[in-house]
Amino acid sequence: MLDLSHRAEWFDVSTGDFGKLEIREANEHFSYFYDSSRRALIKQFLLDESAQVALLCEVKLVAKDGKFSPRVRLLKVNKAKVSAPTTEELETTSVAVKASVDTAGGHENFMKLMSFVLSVKDVDAGAGTFHMASATDAEIVSLLDGRKRDELVPLISALMGSSLSEKEISLISDRKSKIEHFERLLRDPAFFSEQRAHTGKTPEALWQSFFEDTTWIFGYGLSLVGHDALDSGRLEQITTGANLWSGGGKRSDAVMRSRAVISTLLFCEIKRHDTPLLRTQLYRKPDVYVASEELVGGVAQLQKTVRKAYRQFMKQIESRTAPDGSPMGLDFSTTRARQVLLVGSLDEFRNEHGINGEQMESFELFRKANNDVEVITFDELLARAKFIVSG
Repeated sequence: MLDLSHRAEWFDVSTGDFGKLEIREANEHFSYFYDSSRRALIKQFLLDESAQVALLCEVKLVAKDGKFSPRVRLLKVNKAKVSAPTTEELETTSVAVKASVDTAGGHENFMKLMSFVLSVKDVDAGAGTFHMASATDAEIVSLLDGRKRDELVPLISALMGSSLSEKEISLISDRKSKIEHFERLLRDPAFFSEQRAHTGKTPEALWQSFFEDTTWIFGYGLSLVGHDALDSGRLEQITTGANLWSGGGKRSDAVMRSRAVISTLLFCEIKRHDTPLLRTQLYRKPDVYVASEELVGGVAQLQKTVRKAYRQFMKQIESRTAPDGSPMGLDFSTTRARQVLLVGSLDEFRNEHGINGEQMESFELFRKANNDVEVITFDELLARAKFIVSG
């Protein structure tokens, strides 16, 4: 039983003099620290105290091979119910001990106490086995560094409070790296030029190649519905002038199939991230801006491609359905194909003083007027993908 009358056995970590502490044997099993100035055996260290609660840390020392191995126990004591203190055991043989107390001063004092215990030359917590870790990413990474994958998976799952498989963790990691690559292509002109030189691709082709490997960005970035490239990974498809599944014809940059029992099509025309969204010259002064030729042309191209593709699809679908309309192994519904134009960046409207509100409004009015085509900029797609992966 914990008796508050035994405060003489407590050592206040906030105000006490650690220089007065020494190790003294208490019985055949344990030793404790001894306060030579008070001539008192210290069995509990006071980490924090309020009117209702006292947070204590009990430190016992076990003799082992000429050294002392610490045994640590946290006790959170309700002063009104001192007969049943709440304790939290801490294993000193684990890789790291992180105090997770909810008392304001307790965490710092616990760190202070552990630093003292480990600094005593006669105390040995085991070679490289006892470390204090604050909650910074860098320190956590260093503690996990070198561990095998099969050890890390349950640790990460436990930290996240859910059961994650190795495959799921790899998927999250891969998607984060893809987003980082996406951001470098968008934000770093030197890196973009380097990638172009390395691959020998045009700007459009470079983006095309990137999105072929990351088709999930379109689904989670646009409508939160996963989409797969229609032709087993080949994003750019032949949509008009020939059969959808073979042959040649007019190209549309992204025809994808949503993962659903009855799928819907998403057409996406991929332009460049540096394509201008508005004309540089005002249509009417002082604030009437109009869409650029590239933006208007991209919308028109996408609409025309989808219209021709729809006619072609109907012929092909009819050839793969029974007379009564029942599907025969074809998983398509073309009631309303999604149309997305990926083009430019909102940074076009930014200067050293902020965003040009009139230009932004003109762009918003243009894309809202085209209800059947969703115009989205590269930086907007990046922001949405970041939100989905991180949130």
